[in-house]
This record gives sequence, structure tokens and C-alpha cells, in this order.
Amino acid sequence: MPRLDDKSQEKLLEGLIILFYVAMALAVLATLAGSPGWGFLFLLLGSVALVGRTSMETLQRHQGRGSQSPPPFSNR
Repeated sequence: MPRLDDKSQEKLLEGLIILFYVAMALAVLATLAGSPGWGFLFLLLGSVALVGRTSMETLQRHQGRGSQSPPPFSNR
């Protein structure tokens, strides 16, 4: 899998959070319009976008912290 540079990854993260908010708004509107099935599907789409964004941020944080880990604890 090809690596994304920082700018591309930031754009992807921003796009996922926008997708989350749009899906949540559409879920509310669909439910209020009398279509709970579509509302549920939009809720699922939004939750997948949020989980994907959180996973990418967590992986990015762990990759950046890999070289900054504290020294191991030593018993005397």
C-alpha cells in the first residue's frame, strides 16, 4: 500500500470528518421525512467515516511517537 504524504493525509482526514457531519445531517433529515431505513444507512456511513478517521489519526500518532519512546524500566 503506498504511503500518503502529510498534506494528502490531512486532506483525507478533513474529508472524512466532512463526510461524517453530512451523513449525520442526512440521517436526521431522512428520519424526520419518514424514512428510518435511509436514516439508519446514513448513520452507518457516518460511523464508518468517523472510525476510519480515528484509526488513521491513531496510527499517525503512533508512527510519530515510535522514535520518542522512553527508555525501558530497569531493575536495580
